[in-house]
Amino acid sequence: MIHSLSSRGFVLFFLSIIALTCKASPAAPPVTAAALTPDGRQVVLGSQRGMDVRSWPDLKPRTTLATELDHIHDLSFSPDGKWLLVAGGSPAETGSVELRSWPDAKLIRRVREHGDLVYRVAWSPDGTRWATAGADGICHVMAADTGQRTVRYEGHSRPVLTIAWLPGGQTIVSAGVDQTLRLWNSTTGEHLRTLDNHVGSVNEVAVQPAASRDIPATVASISEDRTVRLWQPSIGRLLRFARLKSPPRTLVWSPDGNRLVIGCDDGHVRIVDANTADIISDTPAFSGRIHAILIDPRQSRILYAGDSEPTSAMW
Repeated sequence: MIHSLSSRGFVLFFLSIIALTCKASPAAPPVTAAALTPDGRQVVLGSQRGMDVRSWPDLKPRTTLATELDHIHDLSFSPDGKWLLVAGGSPAETGSVELRSWPDAKLIRRVREHGDLVYRVAWSPDGTRWATAGADGICHVMAADTGQRTVRYEGHSRPVLTIAWLPGGQTIVSAGVDQTLRLWNSTTGEHLRTLDNHVGSVNEVAVQPAASRDIPATVASISEDRTVRLWQPSIGRLLRFARLKSPPRTLVWSPDGNRLVIGCDDGHVRIVDANTADIISDTPAFSGRIHAILIDPRQSRILYAGDSEPTSAMW
């Protein structure tokens, strides 16, 4: 009987050691932001783990950049490539933006103007200002040279998830959980127009590149209602829309402005013809949500990042 109990105890002990040894290490946090460096040779990736710099396009680790941000939700290089904005913060505590010089990545200043996470940050077309979208429902415009706030916009009733400048730099479009796109003056903060056709949170907006100056700018928006919509927001016109099979998380335009590249919760990348709203491609990229996409026209490559390891592919 003693021998039997000892054998059983040994087996249990042995099995517990195997279980501890084989236990999977914690999964890496999803990559929630990505930006191609101005020289096109590296990519900066942001997550709860911080910032990783990898070579492009082979994505080999190069270095890490220290930050005080618990969460990173956006990365944006200035139009002249001399500055990098890092946006995020601590949920329900503070929203912060770090301004860093590039390529040395030196921290120049840290701006804390939000009471919750900063989800998006966007440079003005001339690089003299930048705008923020916050989980506290507020948007700010900041002077790039001083880091001082010049405009505070409070038109949204719930968290603001995305923000973009229209061509010319006089108008900003922001959107978020209140299901609306709102246009406002970037200098005065005056509310100009509300677009409310979505029936779910608006996760991203993006302005069409290479647009003609003779026609109003076109803006694409994606929502939890599983639609992508194309607008001429300055005149309040909905042009067309497409329905998707999975909630879209991130959106970019093709460099020629003719297609929309959309990353979805099911790990698929869906390409939509901007002129017809037809879905022309539906491709599984990887397992889990896609949080960030970037296109490098110089090398005809595309990056997908999110719940799985970032992937580079031909575009």
